[in-house]
Amino acid sequence: MKAFISCVLGFDPSGCDVEGGILGLVKGYYGCVEAQGRGTLHCHMLVWLEGALDPNEIHDRVMKDKDTDFQHRLLAFLDDSISNSLPDDPDPCCAVPSASHHPCSVIGVSQSAWGDRYHMARQKDLYHLTRACQVHRHSATCFKYWKGPPQPKECRFGLDEKKYCPSSSFDMDSGEISLRCLDGMVNNFNETMLELIRCNMDIKFIGSGASAKAILYYITDYITKSQLKAHVAYAALDLAVHKLGEYHPEDGDSTLRAKRLLQKCAYSMISHQELSGPQVCSYLLELEDHFTSHSFNNLYWTSFERYIDAESPSPECNANNSQDICHEDDQTDQDANEEVHEFPHDDDDIEDDIDEEVGVSVNHVGELSAKPSQLLDYRLRG
Repeated sequence: MKAFISCVLGFDPSGCDVEGGILGLVKGYYGCVEAQGRGTLHCHMLVWLEGALDPNEIHDRVMKDKDTDFQHRLLAFLDDSISNSLPDDPDPCCAVPSASHHPCSVIGVSQSAWGDRYHMARQKDLYHLTRACQVHRHSATCFKYWKGPPQPKECRFGLDEKKYCPSSSFDMDSGEISLRCLDGMVNNFNETMLELIRCNMDIKFIGSGASAKAILYYITDYITKSQLKAHVAYAALDLAVHKLGEYHPEDGDSTLRAKRLLQKCAYSMISHQELSGPQVCSYLLELEDHFTSHSFNNLYWTSFERYIDAESPSPECNANNSQDICHEDDQTDQDANEEVHEFPHDDDDIEDDIDEEVGVSVNHVGELSAKPSQLLDYRLRG
């Protein structure tokens, strides 16, 4: 992954490199490593490009400014970066290594070995790679959310043999980007990335607010999700407490019993957690489970959430507030503007939950320094 970030994406943490990689100049990235059902590891990565516009800015330049030159350049960049069709077979008789072995298990062709036929051999290798890694085949997983007739039987991954779009374009009515789709059964891929990493991939351009929100939720879910299911954790805790109860009080003091409780809880949780071989090897080799270009601080969200709710209460997110909404059927003849429904909340309770105190601590040189809560730090900083 580090070689991919450095060589393929061309990310330079010093900022001296202004050329970038195959996608352009990378401003930042964040990737999470996940183990799928069969135990193999794969990475979900979000990449920010230098100078890239947000979805609203793209919409304005397309819809309001009618910038046709910008439209052509953006579509040309997307068509060059994203492919979704099976490449042509340059020579059926060409015997590259990926023709007799699985394409993911062999190294690509080298220019020194093929000479003048290098470009043809490379195209042949890409052809085998795409067939093995990117061509989708429907299975029961594709339709596990299908409820049966009369609902249409559609692949939940959005892949369909009938899906076809010859060229990329902008929908001037909605402002959405419609990317070309030459083969509805081929996952989006970048040719250079596919040749180098030699495994299946899916690449997507985030060009709308809805997609940005979806990917934000998707990445956040991967960052925060626990490998151990809640019901398994509770069962493990119950088993640990039950086993500890079998001991007699005279077996040890309260401190020893507390330590044994924590020890048994930890052992029970670990014994109920499934880890694949690649995961174990990755942790033993001290390999990273995430990759990021920036450093982050932990945010204790509870106090922030309470403060925001106190400043701007949301009836949709508060079950108690929703009970305060009343509908008078016998007052339909009155003007709706005459009724004002308030959503009261106890300010005193909220203020009690928010830590407004500023403490005093000693820094590394022995000087006294203020130590406010994280909420106050964010509220009052310049």
